[in-house]
Formats: sequence, C-alpha cells, structure tokens
Amino acid sequence: MKSRWTPGKILLHIKKRLYLYVAIDLLLALWAGRTWDFRHLNLQPISMLAVFLMLYPMLTGMMVEKVKKAGRNVRLIALTLFFAFFVASGTAYIISRTVFAHNPELALGIILVGAIPCSNMLIGWSGIADASVEDALVIAVIGLLLIPLLSPLLVGLSGGPLLPIDTGRLATHLGLYILLPLVLGYFTRREIIKRRGMPYFMHIKQYFPGVSALGILLIVFFSVAKVAPRVITQPRLFLEVALGLFLYYVIQTGLSVLAARGLGLGYEQGMILILGATASSQAISLAVAATMFGSLTVFALAFKPILQVLYIMFLIYALGPSLRQFLGGKGTT
Repeated sequence: MKSRWTPGKILLHIKKRLYLYVAIDLLLALWAGRTWDFRHLNLQPISMLAVFLMLYPMLTGMMVEKVKKAGRNVRLIALTLFFAFFVASGTAYIISRTVFAHNPELALGIILVGAIPCSNMLIGWSGIADASVEDALVIAVIGLLLIPLLSPLLVGLSGGPLLPIDTGRLATHLGLYILLPLVLGYFTRREIIKRRGMPYFMHIKQYFPGVSALGILLIVFFSVAKVAPRVITQPRLFLEVALGLFLYYVIQTGLSVLAARGLGLGYEQGMILILGATASSQAISLAVAATMFGSLTVFALAFKPILQVLYIMFLIYALGPSLRQFLGGKGTT
C-alpha cells in the first residue's frame, strides 16, 4: 500500500499552506528560543543554505526565455514597476518613521518590504486572480533583474539615516542571490528539458515552490529563536509589526486601485498593477535580512508570509467582485 504522504505531496502541501507552516514555525522558534540559548548562534552558514533553498528552485522554475514572446503593454509594465519600487518605498518610508519610529531594526524590515518587490509570486497570484499572466511574467522578470540595481539605492536612502548600510555590499549580495541562481536555474532547466522533455519539467516544476518554502522556514526558525527572549518579554513587537505591514498593504492597494481606475486599465491589467504594488518578495528580503542585518529585522519579515498570503487572498476573493465592478472588464468567476 502506497504511503499517503510522499515527498512530493508534502512539498505541495507546504506550498499551498505556507502561511500556516510559517505561523507554526514562528511559534516553535519562540518556544525553542525561550528553552535554549540561541543568542550566540552564527546565522551566516544557515542563512546561506536557506538562501540557496529559497532562490535556486524558484529561479529554475521561472522560464525567463518566454519574456520575448509575451507582454506588449509597455505602459502597464512601466507603471507597475514604478509602483513596486518607488511608490512602495515611499509608503514604507512613511511607516518606518511613524509606526517603527523608535525601533530602527523593525523600521529597516518595512523598508526592505518596500524596496524589494514581488518576483515570481506575481505570476502565481495573477493566475489565481484571472489577470494578465503574460504581462505579469514580463514584470516579474524585469523586476527581478532591477532589484540588484534599484533596491540598494532605495534601502540606502530610506534606511541609511536609521542604521549604517553598506549599499555596495547590499548590491553585491543581491546580485549573487539573484543572478547566480538565475544562471544556474537556466542551465538546470535547459538540461532537464533536454534530457527528460518539457512534460517532465512541467511535472516537477510544481514541487519547486515547496523546496523554496523550506528555505523560508529555516531562516524564520533560527532567526526568531535568536531573538525569542526579547520578543516574548516585549509582546508589543507583535502588534507593531502586524500594524506596520497591514498599513503598508492597505495604502499600496488603495493607491494602485485609484491609479488603475484613473488610467482605465480594466480588471485584467489593473489587477496586475494592484498585485505588483502590494505584494513583495518573501525569499529575497528574508535572505538579505538574515545575512546583512539584525535579528529583529528578520523577525519583522517573518510575519510577512503569513499576513501577505492572507491579505492577497482576501484581496482576490473577497474584494475581487468589487474590484471587477470598479475597474471594469472580466475577472474570476
């Protein structure tokens, strides 16, 4: 009799319920950090392993070569990238100076959220929302390539006055985190397709996000465990982080909805703008925080997978009918 829980099914379940696993992971980390002393743990080797687990499968599954065949709407692409980098950074800056005014490490967490936009997840969310997946693919790839160029400047401008930030080192880290896995992923994908064929690659591709999720869980556990004593004794940190992230999502959603309506984008393209402006990269921001910044910054970002998934699903399913009516055009049925 075959086991119900095969490795593949486990990975698919983790992908589908990532927000739940992150919540459990966070609670276990708080318990472990209170039980054992993680304060002197060197996170560098753990973080590097987690970064590889997060980004290599993700970028192997992203078929960058399809970009030249998709996406002809230059206005939508440019507007979404403008919102994803610059408007998002402005929103994050305001929140960092209000909600997190007295805690620079938490402030830096929201700054990273604004400066490092969504990448491959934009494609998945667009498919769920019945938006323009072709345009989402182009935006995701271009946005990914712009991160090493724009994100260090945005983080330096917003976060530099709060904490010392080596923008050159940050750019180097982002370049390594993105370009190296992207190149390795391209050749891995090409070899798999060459040796086993496209149907086989499309079959195993469904498991890649689950492997990436393991890297997220690894970073969240050890990073939160390291700051657990401080977090447990200061429960207001939970409320501050939740409030800051919630405000970020609401502001970005409101601004992008108004822009989509004002420009007459319609639902299919307008939803791309809304998702691109609201969602941000989970893997890359966590990778940067874990290898370059303090544990409280990682703690702030540890909430993001939970809140972001819940908020985006609410945006698509609960607000979707109203957005379709407000923007016009067809949506999910």
